[in-house]
Amino acid sequence: MITVVTLNPALDKIYFVDGFKVGSMFRVKNIIKSAGGKGINVSRVLSVLGAQVFTSGFLAGDTGKWICDSITSHGIENSFIWVDGETRTNINVIDNTCMTETEILEFGPFIKEADICSYLSNLKDILKRTKVLICTGGLPDGIPVDFYKTLLDMAKPLGIKTILDASGDTLKEGIKAGPDFIKPNLRELSYVYGKSISSKEDIIKACVCILDSGVGSVIASMGAEGAIMADKSSIMHIKPPGINAVNSIGSGDSMTAGVAFGLLNGYSREDMMKLGTACAVSNTQFMEIGMISLKSIEEYKNNCKIEYYENYDA
Repeated sequence: MITVVTLNPALDKIYFVDGFKVGSMFRVKNIIKSAGGKGINVSRVLSVLGAQVFTSGFLAGDTGKWICDSITSHGIENSFIWVDGETRTNINVIDNTCMTETEILEFGPFIKEADICSYLSNLKDILKRTKVLICTGGLPDGIPVDFYKTLLDMAKPLGIKTILDASGDTLKEGIKAGPDFIKPNLRELSYVYGKSISSKEDIIKACVCILDSGVGSVIASMGAEGAIMADKSSIMHIKPPGINAVNSIGSGDSMTAGVAFGLLNGYSREDMMKLGTACAVSNTQFMEIGMISLKSIEEYKNNCKIEYYENYDA
């Protein structure tokens, strides 16, 4: 089973507004509403891939109930700690005339110490049947910055494979637990590396440096250019097929899901990354965030290209 930590879920709303600009009033032409947050996006893709997936975190209020009902309807097993307040809503305004996307992200509810203790107790039981643990997304107010490190440290003695997809100091602290995989984008990679990144050589050097801190593998996400994956045995650039994107939001989460599915099923590094990349590409063909088509996955996998690199000193 793959367990996905989803501490700060959200109700995602996509508004389609042509000619959007600040300070004006608009009629929304179309709305897409879905359960969101990085962990739920990952869980939904894993469910489509056919994995047994379990997600847990914190929910609150009527919005939280809607999210819980939504992911349950997708066949995703879940166990959330219910807290005071209201689960957040994220709004994405898409202007197809000007080809722009504007995101407005709410804060989630405050998490009390008692809620944290309840969550840790709940997760301890869930980990007994977990093969892969994914810690992804931002932390709600009240959660300490090293919380992912705490969860990763719980998983390690149980032989659970771990994936960390976070940012800022949350990522820095989580790395101290030595996760099997981290999946930063270039901004996050630069923050951890402590230097600016302006070339492929810089990306590789940053990955190698982070490997020296005890991380098993680094997957540096490069958007439409694919990803560079580095571990102690190889460095490769996985290049996706050229596809016109309908909506790129959630593609990084889809890649995480594909990698986790490959890790669970013993795929080679190459096949794991091809699947992750294919999932990311497939996600771009849907307006709903964190959605893929199984029919297209094989085609996208077969059209991925891999280029290998020599090691660089950090």
